[in-house]
Amino acid sequence: MNVLITGGLGFVGGRLTRRLSEDHEVMVSSRKQPDEKELKLHGVVHSIEHHSLLSTEQFPKTVDVLIHLAALNEWDSVKHPSEAIRVNIDETRQILENSISAGVKQFIYFSTAHIYGSPLTGNISESGLPVPQHPYAITHKAAEDYVIAANLQKKIKGNVIRLSNAFGAPVSAKVNRWTLLANDLCKQAVEKSVMVLTSNGCQYRDFICLTDVEDVISQMISKPDSLKYYLYNLGSGKSMRVLDMANAIAEKCEEVLGKKIKIELPAGSVPTKEPELFFSIERLKSENFSMRNEMHKEIERLVKFCAQNFVQHA
Repeated sequence: MNVLITGGLGFVGGRLTRRLSEDHEVMVSSRKQPDEKELKLHGVVHSIEHHSLLSTEQFPKTVDVLIHLAALNEWDSVKHPSEAIRVNIDETRQILENSISAGVKQFIYFSTAHIYGSPLTGNISESGLPVPQHPYAITHKAAEDYVIAANLQKKIKGNVIRLSNAFGAPVSAKVNRWTLLANDLCKQAVEKSVMVLTSNGCQYRDFICLTDVEDVISQMISKPDSLKYYLYNLGSGKSMRVLDMANAIAEKCEEVLGKKIKIELPAGSVPTKEPELFFSIERLKSENFSMRNEMHKEIERLVKFCAQNFVQHA
């Protein structure tokens, strides 16, 4: 099967590229031409320039599945809202339309759980009303609508994935996603032997291992015609507090690196009872998607990756 992954050298995309290249012919699009060494980290893959996907004439003609991850991140979407509209919405529309014209069979769009609102609390399922409040979430919701409309009009098999808090080791240390909570805490622990939280850590999050993201997408492209829905939440289905994640990372650092990690909370912090989060993945479960949810193994791989790539400060 020929798979094209936009943003295929990024955080989630890089892991998907490496995993899917084991069984499929994988092509990645990139705004900057990657060097051969970086590309080889992802397996036997080919690279094309991103702008070629915006042209009907240059769009590759042999793609079976397109997985669309290329987007401005949450920080850049705030700083450059007009650019977020252009990249996250209009480029998605262009790539979708060109995919339809080129005969792509399946279009998988990666959205975000944050389209449901902020903060994420309570019972959240795909039938809930989205209330995006952030430029990143707002633009992803608009892009979702294009994919869903194309699917309902039977122009293409379109699937939207609303991803919760994915974490894990990226393929390359150059991937700049160390602002993500679990990854940031792990990098802090390795570099400074301390993890500094910006809150009391009592908020609940749904953390999903990148290994499970790989597994689900691998299964999804193997059986497109059997998918019952066009929209899926992708999370672990189990929430935990931020502080619990920090403690899990600290324990793993002591086990793997042999050093104790201090957790610092803001001055004057006291524990609070925060509303719980139930991020439903019942649609995936109903279709027998398998997920390992091996959080401690994912944390261990992340700790080792950070130890190999980041220098401990004195």
